Amino acid sequence: MPRRRLRWPCFVWLMLAGCAALGLWGCSQGEGPVPAAKPAAQTAAPAPEPAFKPGISEAKKLAALDPQAEAARLAKIMERKRAKPKKSFDKPREAQIFFAEKRAPVGQTAIPVQRYVEAMQAMQAMPVFSTQADKLVSAADAKADAPFGQALGRWTGVGPGNVGGRVRSLLIDPATPATMYLGGVAGGVWKTVNSGTTWTPLTDLLSNLAVCSMAMDPKNSSILYAGTGEGYYNVDAVRGAGIFKSTNAGTSWSQLASTGNEDFYYVNKIVVSPNDSNRVYAATRKGIYVSTDAGASFTRKVDAESVNGCTDMVVRTDVTSADVVVASCGTYMAPGSAAIVYRTTDNGQNWSNVLSVANMDRTSLAVAKSDQSVMYALASTNAKTKWENGLFAVYKSVDGGATWVAAYTNSGTDVLSNMLLTNVCSAFCSQCEGTLTTLANQGWYDNVIAVDPTNANMVWVGGIDLFRSDNGGTSWGMASVWWANTSKAAYNHADHHVLVFHPDYNGGSNKILYSGNDGGLYRTDDAQAGVTTQTCSDSSSQVAWVSLNNGLGITQYYYGAVYPGGGTFFGGAQDNGTTRGTIAAGANAWTSLMGGDGGAVAVNPQNTNILYGEYTNLSLQKSTDGGANFSAATTGITDASNTFPFITPFLMDSNNPNTLWLGGRKVWRTTDGAATWTQASNDMAGSGTVSALAVAPGNANIVAVGTSNGYVYVTTNGQQTGSLPTWTSSTPVAGQVSGLAFDPGDSNILYMTCSNFGQAHVRKSTDRGVTWTTITGSGATALPDVPTFAPVVDPNNRKRLYVGTDLGVFASLDGGGSWAVENTGFANVITESLVVESQSKRLYAFTHGRGVWHVNLPAKTAAGPAVDLLLLQN
Repeated sequence: MPRRRLRWPCFVWLMLAGCAALGLWGCSQGEGPVPAAKPAAQTAAPAPEPAFKPGISEAKKLAALDPQAEAARLAKIMERKRAKPKKSFDKPREAQIFFAEKRAPVGQTAIPVQRYVEAMQAMQAMPVFSTQADKLVSAADAKADAPFGQALGRWTGVGPGNVGGRVRSLLIDPATPATMYLGGVAGGVWKTVNSGTTWTPLTDLLSNLAVCSMAMDPKNSSILYAGTGEGYYNVDAVRGAGIFKSTNAGTSWSQLASTGNEDFYYVNKIVVSPNDSNRVYAATRKGIYVSTDAGASFTRKVDAESVNGCTDMVVRTDVTSADVVVASCGTYMAPGSAAIVYRTTDNGQNWSNVLSVANMDRTSLAVAKSDQSVMYALASTNAKTKWENGLFAVYKSVDGGATWVAAYTNSGTDVLSNMLLTNVCSAFCSQCEGTLTTLANQGWYDNVIAVDPTNANMVWVGGIDLFRSDNGGTSWGMASVWWANTSKAAYNHADHHVLVFHPDYNGGSNKILYSGNDGGLYRTDDAQAGVTTQTCSDSSSQVAWVSLNNGLGITQYYYGAVYPGGGTFFGGAQDNGTTRGTIAAGANAWTSLMGGDGGAVAVNPQNTNILYGEYTNLSLQKSTDGGANFSAATTGITDASNTFPFITPFLMDSNNPNTLWLGGRKVWRTTDGAATWTQASNDMAGSGTVSALAVAPGNANIVAVGTSNGYVYVTTNGQQTGSLPTWTSSTPVAGQVSGLAFDPGDSNILYMTCSNFGQAHVRKSTDRGVTWTTITGSGATALPDVPTFAPVVDPNNRKRLYVGTDLGVFASLDGGGSWAVENTGFANVITESLVVESQSKRLYAFTHGRGVWHVNLPAKTAAGPAVDLLLLQN
């Protein structure tokens, strides 16, 4: 689920309890008790037992007779899921700003995507260091894959392979349907040749892994296009770098030079003409583009900047005289604005407005394969009503998109059908005649529609859950239940973005449908099984789903922590909560500790039953039973939750695990394991918030704090009580402080990373932050200009430094004088969390898009001599 949402479990409990108190628990339609007539005024006789429909189970009868027990049961289910309801952004650009503010050049708001390409080019000339083998090789030697693999040890991926991550695109080779390609929004392109039993990454070394859309040449399945940049305004959306193309079934890729500009930062949809492979259509945040030379050049045909770009596109495959393409433009617009559905019948040269209604917002499109004159459009709304960002209408066309009529609108009387783009859990009270008016709508984020290939009236919709209509969109039933126990057949992860039918789907022997969502990829083998109108049950739908997340390492971590010994590790990830894995169990056996969005984490090394995690903003949670249960741990913090960063940094003191530090506008400290917190600073200077924390190993009084506006504060009396610790700072640097680390053997030495483009990305202080020296190297061994995070010092050799970047991990063997690429077996993926585990002597990388990796650190050296990397250049 995307960011900016309310906490779920307590809210659910209050909502359900309120319904139960009304004595009106039940479901809008389908199986359930028939409400008893209201007794006459002042009637003393006991109320009769309610009448039940024939065939209702005893369990459901008991639920109806004891609604409070049923409410408690459902609340427990949702508490186990640790999920949170959706809440849309109040300001469309807020999501963009969150990601960009750490990366954009100071004083600017746009990320210079071309700098990633330039950084990749610089990396090609840099030496490569293998931590595993403690060996440095030249760039030339590293390019030869076989010698490279033999000479150097590699990072080891440890998963999770069974958790997944956000998937917005899926392709299936029609000639060999066991071959599929999947796009992870921060994990690149993956390929399976066995229908999802195993997956292989294809694009780990590209300059951008934010794959949001893909297309296959219908005349040559070896030709693939991958559009980068997730243009839906979710807070962690990664900006793209145009369109990449492969002509050999994904073995190699190259960026289309024509798309290396801001017009293609966010490529939401790509379509290749079924009539001419040279004709390629792209829907981006700038508009609709058409290429007539297979991507060598593009021309904008529709300017959609005023409506925040275009989001979807479909093409008829049964018309051979000219391409008939329908596209939708408009998302996240002001109330009263109107999204636009365009249509072209002349190969994209001219586009006509065929559907546009006030308050209509993001709209997805589908064409019926069995009768391509039938099309559907699923529209969300920007109206300032309880439906804001929820369903506006489902439209249907029977003339190939020339004209449209509403099949269902949010003014309809079918409560469940109104929930296509809403978390149905939030509808409970309204179904029970309660007073809840704020629904968890999310049509701006998850919004997809598809049509059964054999039945033009059987329509699928993906929002937070999956729904299906069997009558052309006039009424709907649920086809998945995100809040069900994961062992239930009806369970499918929340937040659906892509629906793809098997190429051989025939409605009989093959009824396979794939669903891509925030939890990876799922499959049903019977897309025509019965759906349900019973929202109160987690098992009424007959559509069964299985996960295809088998080695699909695309989880997007923000932070991670490692248990003593290195055998167990856990981290907080976007939408997939806080998950835990072990080396012993393997990559496909990770388990969930908390749902929703995860953040920073910590484990008490003296008692590993004590764990800490968080959701977003101020939401710290603590477990004392190894993660079985968590409870809020913010007592004493008086600042409002929304004054804390989206992902709030907190840190456990390595000297004393009962001491933790947490930052927002102020610094907060606990010395009793988060039982109580006390204020440890005044507000940060300017408008800054805490962005990095570090405590000196061996001296708990020495604490460093970095801020979003470039300040580094250091105190030497961090444990002082009775008054605030004394903080000193030097002149702020330009940009955001993205990481801090003390030298484990000398607390006078402090390292800082900065993430904004155009700044010195690594600095060193030898006087506890009073003065700073840039240590980014020079020439061929300079650290590229790329967002940099998470500095760590190798405790075995204190001259050896590691940093995470948007393009993977880099290492310095001489204290920052020169740098080498450390991507041996790794990926060019956003890496904002690096952790050294001292007992196992391993370095762990928690990546935002490629899961978790580790590598063994070299044995301890006496002096840790500097290495002249320049001698290794060719």
